[in-house]
Amino acid sequence: MSYKLLCHPEGMVNEDRVKAARDFAEGELSRLGEAWDRGTASPEAALRRIIPLVAPILVPQALGGHGESVATLLRCYEELARRDIGFTCALAVHTAVTIATSLSPNAALRDRILPGLMSGESIGAFLLTEPQTGTDATAITCAATPVAGGYRLSGEKAWVTNGKWADVFATFCQTEAGSGAKGINAVILRRDMAGLSTSDPLDLTGNMAMGTTDARFQDIALSDEDVAFATGTAFRAAMYGIDVARLGVAAMCNGALAGALDVAISYAAGRQTFGRAVIEHQAMGFTLADVATGLEASRALTFQAARPFESGQPVAALTAHAKKYACRTAFEGISQAMRALGANALKRGSSLPRQLNGVRVTECMDGTGEVQNIVISRALRAGL
Repeated sequence: MSYKLLCHPEGMVNEDRVKAARDFAEGELSRLGEAWDRGTASPEAALRRIIPLVAPILVPQALGGHGESVATLLRCYEELARRDIGFTCALAVHTAVTIATSLSPNAALRDRILPGLMSGESIGAFLLTEPQTGTDATAITCAATPVAGGYRLSGEKAWVTNGKWADVFATFCQTEAGSGAKGINAVILRRDMAGLSTSDPLDLTGNMAMGTTDARFQDIALSDEDVAFATGTAFRAAMYGIDVARLGVAAMCNGALAGALDVAISYAAGRQTFGRAVIEHQAMGFTLADVATGLEASRALTFQAARPFESGQPVAALTAHAKKYACRTAFEGISQAMRALGANALKRGSSLPRQLNGVRVTECMDGTGEVQNIVISRALRAGL
């Protein structure tokens, strides 16, 4: 039994693609998500299979992509996260790298890297955060020291989603110490480069399917051909990528909450207490009704935030609203949905503990709620 989503995005959505994502989620994510989260199986092969369906959605057809709408991408994220949000986060990070590569002014690099990112031959990772630098991206210290014909790269990165299996590392680094955003550039590293190493996957409370690691660079030799975004443009590209990621997180949280409603409604409709189905008791029926209201409100806000993306002009404050609200609503909503199952909700087989933990992880991705409030409060001050 599935909860029927009521709020729908404006504009064109490729429903065939959304259905393919739904079928993939029902066929693979429902079956394997628990094993991935426990670390007893690897999602890498499944990730490479789904990439050609989703990662090229926003890439123009002239570059070999699908050339479709942001709304289509968000609907695919919803359907996939409905069954496993951790896996969908891994896919979303790869997709963000794919989108960023398609926008690189370095045509030779783009044409060399982009096909593999769209086909699944390559998996991408997005490296901005450092062990001592998170919220303030202008303070990164990973050093790309200019040399004749290129750079020598040294430093560390933290919280690298897909770090366990990535082939391509989109890395933001500082070319001039103390210059802040002006000195940041973005380079593309390959797994086989001498001096690049990753840690064992971090043992997280949820979303182990993201294969999150730390990374270290020791005097890696780079040429100018490895630069995706030069100084003066890279920081803006990073901020655009974060806006894309925040919108994706909102959609994934909405999908995870819809999946929790699926489980809760099905269980509550099939279990009898005091001669009636659990869902027919007013207390439980009203509880799930409130969860559904929160979900539809969050989806409406997310799709509203998506509209400016269609023209390539995201509104940062609106995206921050969507990300903050979706994370909070999904965590609270899944917690309430678990009440319909009673103690059975605590069993891993119900999928709800895994999804609840996964949503909690997304709260820390691409800026916490407090970071979103910074963005929103700046917009409020600008309107004075």
